[in-house]
Amino acid sequence: MTAAEFGATAWGRAWLRTIESTAASAPNAQLPQARRIARGGAVTFTGVSVGRVDAEVAAKQKAHAVTIEVPRWDDAALARVREVLGSAGLGDAGASGDLPDAPVAELQGAGIAVAATPAECGATCTCTSRRTPCLHHLATVYALVQLIDEEPALAVRLRSDDSVAVVSAGPGSPERPDWITLSEVDPASFYG
Repeated sequence: MTAAEFGATAWGRAWLRTIESTAASAPNAQLPQARRIARGGAVTFTGVSVGRVDAEVAAKQKAHAVTIEVPRWDDAALARVREVLGSAGLGDAGASGDLPDAPVAELQGAGIAVAATPAECGATCTCTSRRTPCLHHLATVYALVQLIDEEPALAVRLRSDDSVAVVSAGPGSPERPDWITLSEVDPASFYG
């Protein structure tokens, strides 16, 4: 059996289920094309922070700006998230961005949604589609699922506030000395 392309972790699967719901009355015809766009690397994240995802999606020789406003957990849910992650002893694991799958089931069992559905999120796209969510929004969610699979702590960062210590800073930030932005590399000295 091959590894899952989207939703390889429980954190990513929670987000994947928001657009690939088994409760849907009919399949969404846009999903295969949205997967293809995400798989092809046509989604570029321009910002991922607490409560917000900004991306640019290139499709059919046009670029569309997508913004997704993710609702944050309320104070009670946030306290429970801190408790679950703290009881799992996720100090160092969370700093690297890696989280085990077990807390997802515990949070869902407590009635806390790890991911937000498209209906719960505020989303804008520069395309002219009348469908909600549009193809570019769906492609952004698929690419976000892949990003969350690589760094599960991102799923917590999106729905929490800045006080949750388990959240990693993300690639290219000063808090992550193991990552540097490409613009900081001098090609002459690197290859010379």
